[in-house]
Amino acid sequence: MTRTGIQRPASPNETYLSRASADSFGLYHDLIQSSGATTSLLGETFEATIAAHHYGRLTLFDRQLIGADHWRDPAQIRRDGFEHYYLQVLRSGRIVSGRSGEERRLAPGDAVLFDATQPMRSHVADADFVTVILARDLVEAAAPDARDLHGRILPKGETGSLGETVLSLIRCAPRFSEALAAGGSQVITSMLGKIQGRSEAAFDAVVSENDLELARRLKAELFIDDNLGSDLNADIVARSIGVSRASLYRAMRSVGGVEAVVTRRRAARLRSLILRPGDKKSITLMAQRVGFSSVSHCSRAFKQIYGQPPDQLRAILRDDARAATQALDAGRMQNWYGAMND
Repeated sequence: MTRTGIQRPASPNETYLSRASADSFGLYHDLIQSSGATTSLLGETFEATIAAHHYGRLTLFDRQLIGADHWRDPAQIRRDGFEHYYLQVLRSGRIVSGRSGEERRLAPGDAVLFDATQPMRSHVADADFVTVILARDLVEAAAPDARDLHGRILPKGETGSLGETVLSLIRCAPRFSEALAAGGSQVITSMLGKIQGRSEAAFDAVVSENDLELARRLKAELFIDDNLGSDLNADIVARSIGVSRASLYRAMRSVGGVEAVVTRRRAARLRSLILRPGDKKSITLMAQRVGFSSVSHCSRAFKQIYGQPPDQLRAILRDDARAATQALDAGRMQNWYGAMND
């Protein structure tokens, strides 16, 4: 709790490493080593910021990084025995990544799948990117031949790319529950299965109805989050994610339905805009940007969710410093990777 009364809980799923320390590369090296990879400086400049979101069998890392080379060689593979898969998705910047000796330059939105049992290399000159760690059994239940995709830039399908889905996922990650994170795993693995030619029905056959509903719910929430400024209703959402209205209703009933989720996500996006340092736009413009039909509707909805109207929150923040977050350490990451590979 800050002196102004705004609640800012420290989440165990969000941690940061910045270049504030004189030994920033040493800290980064130890973090990467805990994941089973080796890293070295790439050039004279190094900077890093990492946000980590951990949910048991799904872990997401959001990184902004300058000047680091990463690799995983046969000796490391034998030593740690890791078997998980991980996706690397470039948001912006310069990365050359892939199977060792076959690295390729990534374009923004590209996703590369890696199998931890095979060698890889990734040169990061200056990039903003996301890494998703997935348990092997979850991946291979939906995509039995996923090993064949190691080091490849994954193709973009008619319904959008896996890279776009992961970038949407990371935007929603801070509010995930363990159950919704499980839905995230199902969304990613089902898309991997489709890349390998498996049908939606084949995927449905290997997961429970509860997991399917979580996956549908997450697809709906990701679509909503990406289209907040547009007109949104149950028919539009159902059609856009490829499910029936009845299936969407069942998936969304536990969270109050599509309309309630749209309102909450618009309020949450508005709050993030208000919290953004240096953003001087009016509340009216911000409310329009996130899709509220009027300032009065926006104010009522925001107050119902956060206990105060948006203009009051902005006034309080003028005198309130942002809270510091817990530092990411190698020991915690070792525990995460250990659990992923049990």
